Amino acid sequence: MTDFRLLALRHPYILYTISFVIIILTRYIVQMLWSSRKNKFPVAGLTAIVTGGSQGLGLSLATQLAAKGANVVIVAQDTVKLRKAQAEIEAAGVKPSDMEQKQRFLNLSYDLRNPESAKKIVERVTSWNDGRAPDLLFCCAGNCHPSFFADASLDTHRGQMDTIYWSSMYMAHAILNLWKEPSSSDNDRNNNGTGKKIALPTRHIVFTCSTLAFLPVAGYSPYSPAKAAMRAMADGLNQEVAVYNGSRQGKGPSPDADINVHIVFPMGIISPGFENENRLKPELTRKLEEDDTPQQPDDVAKITLKRLEAGDYIITTSFVGHLMRGAGMGGSLRGGVVDVFWNWLGSIVVLFVVPDFINKCRAWGKQRGVHSTTGGKTD
Repeated sequence: MTDFRLLALRHPYILYTISFVIIILTRYIVQMLWSSRKNKFPVAGLTAIVTGGSQGLGLSLATQLAAKGANVVIVAQDTVKLRKAQAEIEAAGVKPSDMEQKQRFLNLSYDLRNPESAKKIVERVTSWNDGRAPDLLFCCAGNCHPSFFADASLDTHRGQMDTIYWSSMYMAHAILNLWKEPSSSDNDRNNNGTGKKIALPTRHIVFTCSTLAFLPVAGYSPYSPAKAAMRAMADGLNQEVAVYNGSRQGKGPSPDADINVHIVFPMGIISPGFENENRLKPELTRKLEEDDTPQQPDDVAKITLKRLEAGDYIITTSFVGHLMRGAGMGGSLRGGVVDVFWNWLGSIVVLFVVPDFINKCRAWGKQRGVHSTTGGKTD
C-alpha cells in the first residue's frame, strides 16, 4: 500500500487513470443492474408481424409473443402451414380474463421476395388493426442453401439474397416509412387537446441474422453474404432511427413513437429446413462446424425475447455465438462492458480459429481433391 501511495504521488496520472476506470466500471455495473429491473420490450396488447411465422424460429417467436399477450400476424407462403401455425399460436394466447381487450390473430400468404408484398402486408395489417400501425416487426423469413461458392449456380446466389436480405429489407423499408410519418389520428389522440405529446409504446424491428455474418465458414458462401448484408443494414438503421427519435424531442413533425432496431445472431437451429440444409451441406463444412450444437427454436426464441426485454441491440444465443460476436463486432454498437469483454475474448480466439479453418481446408483438398466440395456426405 505504501508503494502504491508513493507511485501515485510521483505519477498522479496513474491515479487519475485508475480512478477513471473504476468510475466507468461502476457506472456500467449500476446501469446494468438498474436496466435489468425494467422491461424494455413489453408486448401485451401490441401488434406484432412475424415473417416466416409458419414454422421454425418464426413460429416459436410468434407463439411466445402470443403467450405474453401480443396480437400476432404471421406471414409466409404455404396457406396450409399458416392455418396450422395460427391455431397453435392462438392456443398459446393468454386467457381472455387476463386481457383488457381480446387478443387477435391473423395469417397472411405473401411472397416476401416480391417488393410489392411488403407494402401490401403493412397496409393490410394496419387496416385489420383498426387503423393503427403495427408495433413490432420480426423478420424471420429465409432459408439456407449451403454450398461452395463456385459450385452454387448464379440462381442460387441470387435466390439467397432475395430470400434473406431483400425480403427483410422490403419489410423494414415499408414499415419505417409508415412509422416515421406522424399519424394525424394518433397525434390527436395523444395530445388530448393539450398540445403535448404523450408517448406511445416504443416500436421495434427485430432482424434474424446468423453468426456466419461475423465469421464466415467454407461451404456457406451463398448464405453468409446475405446475412452480412442484413447485419450492415441493421447497423445503419440503428443510427438512422436516432434521427427519428431525436425529432420527437423537438417541436416539429415527428413519429408517433420511438423506434428501436435489434438483430439476433443464432447459430444452428433445428427446424423443418435443417434436414434439407444438412443434405446439401459439404462434408468439409460439417467438420468445420463440429463445435456447433444446434438449438431448439423455442430455446432461441426464449433467449431472444429475454434479451429484448433487457434492451439489447445485438443478441447471440450460445457461448460459441458470443465468441463469434466478439470476434466480428467491427463498428457495431457495444451495449456495455459485457460486449467489450466478448469483443476482447473473441478477438483473441479468432487468431487461432481462422488459421485452423484454413489449414483444415488445405488438408481436405490435399486428401480428397478439388471435387470434394459438393454437398452430401462423401466416403
